[in-house]
Amino acid sequence: MGMAIAAKSLVSEAEFLSLPESLERIELIDGEVIVAPSPVFWHQEVLARLFVALRTWAEGRPDVTVAQAPLDVRFAPNRILQPDAMVFLSRLARAQPGPIERIPDICVEVLSANRVYDRVTKRFIYGAAGVAEYWIVDPAGFVERRSGSGLVDEDRPEQLTSPLLPGFTLDVAKLLADIK
Repeated sequence: MGMAIAAKSLVSEAEFLSLPESLERIELIDGEVIVAPSPVFWHQEVLARLFVALRTWAEGRPDVTVAQAPLDVRFAPNRILQPDAMVFLSRLARAQPGPIERIPDICVEVLSANRVYDRVTKRFIYGAAGVAEYWIVDPAGFVERRSGSGLVDEDRPEQLTSPLLPGFTLDVAKLLADIK
């Protein structure tokens, strides 16, 4: 007697967008709805520190928008993701409807339990969409800054900088330091 395998039910982008608004991390990749469990505390702490640093840098720069998940961004038809943090080198309108149609200049992912999803799947989608930089933050101790092509620009830098963000510098050790 053979084992029955249930076929995955794929959804259209319209069906995905008709789901009720949620604070959960729900993403769409080629018809597959991906629901991730909420991040652990340390993921959120590192993300908050990084987000504050980016927002502080962006103050007084009316042409920059810094945003964080949960926020739907359409990277391609049927590819709607929620980067942990993102930088747009242009202003998003206050009444910007979702999903965001503009591709972020920088996408940031703080690694979670599903490292392959963050390091491979998302990197591929971001690169194919034209994201200029992809930052990978491992809360256990390092940061990578990759160009859109996926090549490592900086692997484990002491200071996180970017040619896209003039004057932005973030001390990686301080970003990842234990709470005192």
